[in-house]
Formats: sequence, C-alpha cells, structure tokens
Amino acid sequence: MNSTNQPFGEGYKPENFRWRVRRVSNWMGSQEMMIELDELEGCVSFGDTLREAKKGLKESLFLWIRHHGEQQLPDIRSGAHLIILDSPMTDEEFEYINTELKKLD
Repeated sequence: MNSTNQPFGEGYKPENFRWRVRRVSNWMGSQEMMIELDELEGCVSFGDTLREAKKGLKESLFLWIRHHGEQQLPDIRSGAHLIILDSPMTDEEFEYINTELKKLD
C-alpha cells in the first residue's frame, strides 16, 4: 500500500501510455508478439497472440510501478492512446541479440 492506502499503481492502466507493438523471435526461434509501454523502459509483455501480450500488460505495469515507484511515472494524458507498430525483428537482429546474451555467461 502507498501513502493513500491504495495498492501500487491504483488508477494507472496500460491504456494510459503509448504502446510499441512488434513481432519478435523468442528463445525457441518461433515468433511471438511483444507490447512495450513506450514511456516506461522495460515495461513489456509477450504472448503468442496480440491478445495474450495485451493480457500481460497490466501485471507488467504493476511490477514496473512496484520496482520504480509511482513518482517515476510520466503524467497521464487523457484521450486515445497511440499504438506504434514496429516492423518484425529480422534474423540479423535475433542473431545479434543471442550473440550478445551468450557473452554475458
């Protein structure tokens, strides 16, 4: 609970932020959907379908707020939210990411 005795993130929802939507390769090499809340670095959800990825956004937002704090949230804008559709991840991007991840071991 925060200082107003409401759960963290009360009143905030994924629709308050811009969405960045992209089809990406997962660790098994198949494709899945990714939705990232553009203003909140690292607030991201994945799913086999756009619907599944959207379902995970609420939990992602809650966890982001719990980790970073409500004071780090940008001001909420009223009205429709913007959805940005990025092109699918290329094979080169997938290979680059996997190469960089292997270097971390």
